[in-house]
Amino acid sequence: MTIGRSRAIALSIAIAVIAAGAGLGIYAAATRGRPKHPPPLGYRPNIVLVLTDDQRADTLDAMPNVRALLAAHGVTFSNMFVTTSLCCPSRASILSGEYSRHTGVYDNFRPHGGAPSFRDTSTLATWLHDAGYTTALVGKYLNKYDALGKRYIPAGWDTWDAIASESAQMYYGFTLNEDGRLVDYPPSPANYSTAVLDGLARRFVERARAPFFLYYAPVAPHVPSIPAPQDEGTFAHIAPYHPPSYDEPDVSDKPWNGRYGPLSAERRAFVDRIRPQMLESLQAVDRSVADLVRVLRARGELDRTVIAFTSDNGYLWGEHRLVQKIWFYEPSIRVPLVVRMPGMGSGRTDAHLVANIDLASTFCDLAGTEPGIPQDGRSLVPLLRSQQPQWRDALVIEYLGHEHRNLLPPDFEAVRTPEYVYVEYANGWREMYDLKADPNELSNLAGLTGYAAVQRQLAGRLDALLKR
Repeated sequence: MTIGRSRAIALSIAIAVIAAGAGLGIYAAATRGRPKHPPPLGYRPNIVLVLTDDQRADTLDAMPNVRALLAAHGVTFSNMFVTTSLCCPSRASILSGEYSRHTGVYDNFRPHGGAPSFRDTSTLATWLHDAGYTTALVGKYLNKYDALGKRYIPAGWDTWDAIASESAQMYYGFTLNEDGRLVDYPPSPANYSTAVLDGLARRFVERARAPFFLYYAPVAPHVPSIPAPQDEGTFAHIAPYHPPSYDEPDVSDKPWNGRYGPLSAERRAFVDRIRPQMLESLQAVDRSVADLVRVLRARGELDRTVIAFTSDNGYLWGEHRLVQKIWFYEPSIRVPLVVRMPGMGSGRTDAHLVANIDLASTFCDLAGTEPGIPQDGRSLVPLLRSQQPQWRDALVIEYLGHEHRNLLPPDFEAVRTPEYVYVEYANGWREMYDLKADPNELSNLAGLTGYAAVQRQLAGRLDALLKR
């Protein structure tokens, strides 16, 4: 299987200062750069990205502010996927617009992943910064960021409030790199991580010169999924989540049959406990969304701001006997994406096949600039504007981490279409599911005579996508 390709790296281009334009107000007066093409909204909007950690797509019902303040004034993408369901590879794809195979970030840790594997000199931050945006990262950057030095600040960021602790999933007792200064936040109710990060994000939005780009990345709902004190027990009443694929009783058609046994009583109890805690930990993030909207409105910038809400990957709550991510199964790769757009009086849903690799191109398009490296993704702006462009009908889903511990799958490459998912593992295993007839992915069709033609077609499609 193809594992990588050569990539062209474009040089950053120095951009001249633009004169104040009619109707742009402080935008024209404050910006350093000039768009490379006219922004589709007629001006360069502020861009706010709220990026959660390990949030499944089916959890938005637990976030009333996201629904009322973002979804009701924007677009909810019902088929949003991550191309590698793991924190560091996914975040690298968001910042670059590339598949994991092209970023070189295959895993969370060395030797095949983590922040040291990411080429951070040409990213979404540098492209927007060079186009005149004031940029900020608040929260989680990339796994093993501390290996670069706890005071390290990548190119392109004007404000840098990044979690610098060895573990980025700290809800209490963490250290932030605040523009090169290490600040400790000892464990206390006042230092709940989402609340601290919320304050830093609001401070940036209140003070930043427009247009600005905020990358706001709280650690919720990542395990251990500790909720804020006021949210403890909020979802303790919900019934256990046991879909047909939960602790899948018959895995004889799965190529990994025998590797993963039925869930133990301990694992079942963990799932029943962690699911409500994940939802509870998201309540502080939901309040953060309301806080950001309130500050934007008070500053008079809400109607000039695009707000996107998404996650780096999903999470399996016991489906197929698995309690983790990485796998290509739907709960692992499907994440929320809600984009609030200026001027949208009511919300709508879009069913196109979109992915995390599309965000970099989208934000650059909104800013009237171009990504500095070749893109695997494409701009969502036509979809946000209710246009009907010719769109993709297939995505690559992959895991190339070269980790073969018992709980992780072998390396795989897959193609996800609106109807099917087809998977080729590096060790020769194959899986294929008809997602329309079998949304719970219970019946593996790979190798069955009656589906040989479909499998050949999908294998050919995957091969063609990998050669791009």
